[in-house]
Amino acid sequence: MRRALVAVLLVVLAACTRVGQETHGTGTLVVALRQEPIALNPLLLEGLPAYTVSELFYSYLTNYDANGNVVPDLATYTVGPGNQTITYHLRHGVTWQDGAPLTSRDVVFSYHAVMNPANNLEQRYGFDRVASVTAPDPYTVVVRTKIPFSPIIGWFFGGDNNYAILPAHLLASEKNLNSVSFNAAPIGSGPYRLERWDHGSRLTLRANPTYYAGKPAIDQLVLPFIADSATTINELHSGELDAAFVLDASRIAELRAIPNHRVVVTPVPWFYGLAFNLEDPIVSDRTVREAFALAIDRRSLTRKISQGVYDADTGMRGLFTWAFDPRADTIAFDPARAKALLTQDGWIPGPDGIRVKNGHRLRIELILPTGSDMTTRFATAIAAGERVVGIDVPMRRYDRTQYISRDGPEMQGHYQVSLYDYQASQDPDASWLLSCDQKAPSGFDIARYCSAKVDALLRQGAATFDRAQRIAAYHAVQQKIAYDLPYFFICQISEVDVIPSNLRGYARPLLSPFASVASWKL
Repeated sequence: MRRALVAVLLVVLAACTRVGQETHGTGTLVVALRQEPIALNPLLLEGLPAYTVSELFYSYLTNYDANGNVVPDLATYTVGPGNQTITYHLRHGVTWQDGAPLTSRDVVFSYHAVMNPANNLEQRYGFDRVASVTAPDPYTVVVRTKIPFSPIIGWFFGGDNNYAILPAHLLASEKNLNSVSFNAAPIGSGPYRLERWDHGSRLTLRANPTYYAGKPAIDQLVLPFIADSATTINELHSGELDAAFVLDASRIAELRAIPNHRVVVTPVPWFYGLAFNLEDPIVSDRTVREAFALAIDRRSLTRKISQGVYDADTGMRGLFTWAFDPRADTIAFDPARAKALLTQDGWIPGPDGIRVKNGHRLRIELILPTGSDMTTRFATAIAAGERVVGIDVPMRRYDRTQYISRDGPEMQGHYQVSLYDYQASQDPDASWLLSCDQKAPSGFDIARYCSAKVDALLRQGAATFDRAQRIAAYHAVQQKIAYDLPYFFICQISEVDVIPSNLRGYARPLLSPFASVASWKL
């Protein structure tokens, strides 16, 4: 999700010159995507598939560097008095891949495409804080927000949003973008252009010779769709593949043993978490939610399942990044207390150990997406721990694409507790996950959480560019949600990448492993 509903994408790099082979040149890199995208228009995608498409084919106004600093992509910017006006100054000489100039008209069009209700977008957070977007000249864009909103830099075609700038001269006449031919044959402004899409098989890309930062050194990217992670890792060991991104952390020792490669482990704004559906009659009871959380030994589970790569003590940092409060989330594994709370709440153990209240068994279904062994292992361990305290936790699995879709169980509220590996944003504004106006399906608040106090604190944190004031507000948010428990943070995720020792220009990922693709060299 963007943001909060985000799919884990396995990407594998394999140069035509295999490790130890000399039969091909170094002009081709094969990057295997675990899931074929439904389109090559980022407005119709979410999570890592959207970032992949955006970073390869398109451009943003601003982006982040590997250290989380805002850097220009197509534009520099200034913030006006009152923090409600941002003026962007576009690069001159940037063109679309068909030769047309990229101007402020494209930015204005892209904003209206995002806000067009006829377009099937998963979320519009950030953009919905905008009052107007104007273009006083071809290289100036003025954005005015409804209220002071400092996260706008990351969200308005910036590094925190997977929506990139689209070409007005090709799309402005369309009533909506849901089924246009552009979605399968895009014309972008990014470092690579589409050469061929063999549906069900692969994408083939060529370096864009007119890219504003210069033609990428690697001339061709071939992106086959490979679903099986074991196959990917086996081919890394055999030398059939050169590198891989977003790998299974439980295989870290095996990955570190691959010759002529290096493993890069990067804590990222991702986290494993449980969402409680607060509209469900059972889990809407905070006592039940607290008991459920107390029954989870997240430190032990995280250490065992991720082989020590993920961190159970910094789960909230995966959401709040530089505003993380390590004192907020203090729920510790305590099954005895979980049992006592449930008994006090009227849930009495039945003959088989499962608790009963008013003739109803304490049965709480846990949903999870398919496609990740680690997610399955977390879910299985959680269910086992809940049974110890008297909660029956059957599991229901959904295809990952269905799981996060607008019609899926999370967005439509057809679940009790969900487990997911969330991708958040570098800016610590968590309104997209927590504020009342972002309740799913209108936004990504899939817990259906609404707190006037949290909303006020989120507005306070977003109203200023002063980092100390923002940290204070977000610390208070963390204290409040740690008590209310709409979400339970299991651990912060670290991205595990394996790259060839000779791959130059690779920058550690912040939100996308493809962010530095234009600089890669073999």
